[in-house]
Amino acid sequence: MESKLLKYFWFLFWPILAIGILFWLTPYFKGLTEINPVLWDLGWITIYWYGISLFIGTILGAWWLIRQTKNTALGIHILNLIPLVVLSGIVGARLVFVILKWSDFSSNLVSIFNLQNGGMSIHGALIFGAGAILIYAKLQKLAVLRIFDIFVPAVLIGQIIGRFGNFFNQEAFGPPTDLPWKMFIKESLRPMEFGDADFFHPTFIYSVIGLSIILMIIIFLKRYQLKPGVILWTYIVTYSLLRIFTEFFRIDSDYWGGLTIAQWASLLIVSISLVTGLILKYKMRYKL
Repeated sequence: MESKLLKYFWFLFWPILAIGILFWLTPYFKGLTEINPVLWDLGWITIYWYGISLFIGTILGAWWLIRQTKNTALGIHILNLIPLVVLSGIVGARLVFVILKWSDFSSNLVSIFNLQNGGMSIHGALIFGAGAILIYAKLQKLAVLRIFDIFVPAVLIGQIIGRFGNFFNQEAFGPPTDLPWKMFIKESLRPMEFGDADFFHPTFIYSVIGLSIILMIIIFLKRYQLKPGVILWTYIVTYSLLRIFTEFFRIDSDYWGGLTIAQWASLLIVSISLVTGLILKYKMRYKL
């Protein structure tokens, strides 16, 4: 009975939460209320909404991992991995961003360590976080793909919550638009070529919606006894496709040959994943 009530609670919780967030954001989207990136300014320390978003996303992702693996043989390993993956992800996210935006940091190296105004690469976080899992799993002789599959929903939860950091910093938005869900961007943060425009595509919302759909797909797939790595493969392909889509609504990305660097990277990842998936399927079918 308790389990059914819990399921009903979560079933109702998410749409209610979504509606609540929608009403909360409405005055900010319309430009009626100014977005303040600072949550608290205590004088000796300033706490930014961007950092709070990442913190909440990390905590909820860790909660998911612990809840899913408690009373299992992997539980202690997940507890060990959480801080390793988080730290590696932060380092990787910042490192890759700095490399891609080196011209912005080369004249002031100290600014590399200033994370309060954003500047994180999700690809860097995923690569370094995955590297930490891979090294730990190999040292502990664990099933690597199974560990990756367990981490996927937690990563998605972190991404969904973390994307709201873009909202508070008014960054990663798209070109000007008059669509009903347009978002007001204050003049000081608009690109020079769009200085006369008031409203822009809220690209972070597109990412949040897409990531939420991917999370629902992953949770649905986890109900079945799938081969290790299927969850990971599904995440890699679907997220890469989502990133290709959302990059069309970014005006702050670096372009190369008509597409953004993130789009080229995502296309490469999708291609490798599809080829790898076909090879593995062929091997399983013919037992090569």
